[in-house]
Parts: sequence; C-alpha cells; structure tokens
Amino acid sequence: MAPLSQAEKDALVSKVLGELSGTPYACSSLTHLTNGTTNFVFRGKLTHPIRADGGDQSTTTTVIIKHSTEFAAVNKDFPLDPSRAFYEESMLHALSNFPSSTTVVKAPRLHLFIRDANVQVLEDFPAAVDLKNILVSPTANSILTAPVAMSIGYDVGSWLRLFHTWTSSSNAELKAIGDNEPMRKLKYAITYDSFLKVLENNFPDLLEGHRSTLEQVKDTATNEFQKTSRDGDGGEGEHWGLIHGDFWTGNVLLPGNPSLSAEHTSGAKLFIVDWEFAQFGHRAYDIGQMVGDIYERKHFFQTDGAVPAIEGFIQGYGGLEDELAFRTAIHAGVQLIGWYTRRAPTAPLQFPLEKVTDAMRIGRDWILKAWQKDRDYFQSSPLASLFKR
Repeated sequence: MAPLSQAEKDALVSKVLGELSGTPYACSSLTHLTNGTTNFVFRGKLTHPIRADGGDQSTTTTVIIKHSTEFAAVNKDFPLDPSRAFYEESMLHALSNFPSSTTVVKAPRLHLFIRDANVQVLEDFPAAVDLKNILVSPTANSILTAPVAMSIGYDVGSWLRLFHTWTSSSNAELKAIGDNEPMRKLKYAITYDSFLKVLENNFPDLLEGHRSTLEQVKDTATNEFQKTSRDGDGGEGEHWGLIHGDFWTGNVLLPGNPSLSAEHTSGAKLFIVDWEFAQFGHRAYDIGQMVGDIYERKHFFQTDGAVPAIEGFIQGYGGLEDELAFRTAIHAGVQLIGWYTRRAPTAPLQFPLEKVTDAMRIGRDWILKAWQKDRDYFQSSPLASLFKR
C-alpha cells in the first residue's frame, strides 16, 4: 500500500479547490472523508450557500466533492481507469428520473461534473452515517433491534428490486451507459478471480476435496463476466441487466440519530451512494454482495441485528426463485471470502486466526452448497430467508 504523502495530498486539494473556484460551488476548505478507497472524497465548505434539495427555501453550506484519479485513493501504485467518473455521472443523471417517490430510498443529486478534471459536486447528507458503521459500532445491538434492522433491510431491499426492474426497461439513457468495462474487470478481479487464491495461499486445508467444484464456479463466473449487454439479456428469467455493482453497507447512508426506531426509520430517507461501479451484470451480484457484507458484521462483530436485516432485505426485494437464490448464496460466499483481500494485505489480522478461518469456511460452504443446489443445508443457515416462499 502506497498512500499519497502529505505534500501530494495538499497539492491534490489545492488542485480541486482551483477547479471549483470559478463555479457556484467554490469552497473555502475541503475536509477529507475516510470512506472510499478508489476515489478522494471530501466535504466542501461552500464560499456561498446554495439552495438545498428539499423543495423549500432552505440553504446548505456544504457539498460532497469526489475526485477520481488514475490510481486508487488508498494506493497510488494501484492503477484505475478514471472513466469510472463518467459512468457515475451518467448513472446519477439517469437516476434523477428514477421513480423513487414510492420508497424512502434515493440517490444523491449531482450538482456539477467537471469532466476534464474528473471532479463531481454532490448533494451532502451531513447528519448521515453509513450502515456499515452502525453495524460495527459499540452501540449496534442497542440501536439495531430486530424490528429496526428488519425495517432498514426491507427498505433497502424494496428499493433494489425497484431499481433492478427499472433498469430492465427500454430506457435509452440507461442503455447508453453500457457495460462499464473497466469496473467490470475490477469487480471480477476482487471477487471470482481472487476467492480461490485466498484459500490457496492462506487456507489450503479448506480446499481439500473441493478444489474441482470451486474451480467450476470460478470458470462459470469468468465466462459470465465476458458477456456484454450487446449479447442480449438471455430472457427475463436470467436476471441480467444494469446493476449498482458495489452494493454493500458502506454505500447505504442513514440518519445519524442514535435513537433510531422502527417508527423513525419508516419515515426517514436512506441514500444509496457511489455509482461508479454501475455495470451490466447478474442481479445476484448486487443481492449477494449486500447479504454477504451484512453477515460479515454478524460474524466478526457479533451484531445481533445482522440476520434480521438480511431477512428484511430479502423480504423487501420480494422473494427469490431458486435459480436466483442459489446464485445469490454463491456470491454471498465469494463476498465473505473477499474480506481477506479487502483489508490491507500486509496488515496483521484484525481478528483471531480461528475466527477468520471460520469465516472462510462458511463462505466456502455457501458456494459449494449453492452450487450443489442443497436447499436443506440453507434452511438452518443465516441465509434461510433466501429460500422462503
């Protein structure tokens, strides 16, 4: 990992401030936000307040600034295609026409995109906190009671179903977004191209007797990631279309009020952010990533609300037919194993080796049992809600 030096960070901030200086979103200062590994994300203090996006006469003094570079924000030696910013801009423009009035969930408003500099100015939610941080906080079990967790999960799941349905329409604006090939390659690299390597290099005992099946899973995914939107969706039953592509708890923002309750949650806005991974893919990639990510909080942080959140999420999505349920379980398993590569590779393990090994074993079993279509196994697992009818 090679993060920018302080001098390089200062130069980058100065550059972004310069780009904004001649716009209505000129900022007097930028505060770096820790969330985000691919882009530099800041909260900007506006020189002049702007009208808030609320339909009233209120104003706001802050915006979110997102700057995409040719490398990952956390590692300047990791190259990334900056075209991801163009895909996010296109997605956010399209989402302005998404019929979100039927749900409490929405995407942020894009105020401005400076194309030459890959700088986005986005609506700020200053009082919001991402769902990941709520799930891992010391007060998670008092805040996320089962009804609250289920309510949040339900809202996110119902939004995702509406989004997937909307993106399968013949909307020309959505069709023009295309495949987002750079981010598709990255998504494949950090999921199906890496899960076997994690087990081979660090947990070889977990591969004994299972390598052949897991290689079949990888080979199938490899072929799928070569499929493009120009090939056609193969029919409605195959669940292909435009997906969010990075649908995890860190990209779900909620009100930061620690007194969350089921009553408050039902009337609150939830925001889905970070659209640069929007791409052509299987819907199970979105559903399974969220399911695997929520369970990760249960496994490593003993968050009691995690399983109710998964149940609410699946219920909100509307139930899954067997083919989609098994595909979702496979992807959830890949997501769980991917925990190992999402951490800094040279950093010490944050948890005891036995606990990490157990997570890798659970992820492996979800992949194997779903590939074998073993419904009975899942009935007594944390993923039982995937197979409820």
